[in-house]
Amino acid sequence: MKAQVMGLMFMVAGISVAPAAFAEGTGKVTFNGKLIQETCKINAGDEDKVVTLPQISTQSLTAAGQTAGSTMFDISVSECPAGLNLVAAHFETAHMDPDTRNATNQAPTATAAGLVQVQLLDRDGTTPILLGSSGAPVAISGGAAKMSYGGQYFATGQTTPGDVMAVVNYTLAYQ
Repeated sequence: MKAQVMGLMFMVAGISVAPAAFAEGTGKVTFNGKLIQETCKINAGDEDKVVTLPQISTQSLTAAGQTAGSTMFDISVSECPAGLNLVAAHFETAHMDPDTRNATNQAPTATAAGLVQVQLLDRDGTTPILLGSSGAPVAISGGAAKMSYGGQYFATGQTTPGDVMAVVNYTLAYQ
């Protein structure tokens, strides 16, 4: 009988400790945001940009983390409503490598270059923009703004020859 009571006491003690141990390993994420009705208009030709990176040798990309072929591009907006002061492109996470947060190569498998991604760059041409984040905001002046960004090859190892095609969706973000 004494053994049963002791066993029951240990079981109850274990149950009362379990919630405390569980609580220490948990947390929460709260998302806050704001939607606005009016927006700037993306200028014709800038909605769906095609940026051609230079043709380079795989010898330029022989190890993980190496980059080459940086190429700049612009996204211009106009007809921005009064009250909007800053704008930036927010680059979405579709087709993102979760480790590097770069855009993965979406070229058809049969012709795709190996171990290469496309890394976005901010307007200085050197600072990487991780997918899921925005570039540096640009001032809206006279209802218009021009955002400059870049893209470059990013090796995840010794690259192999082939085609590179990456698609990055963006949304205008305001401050």
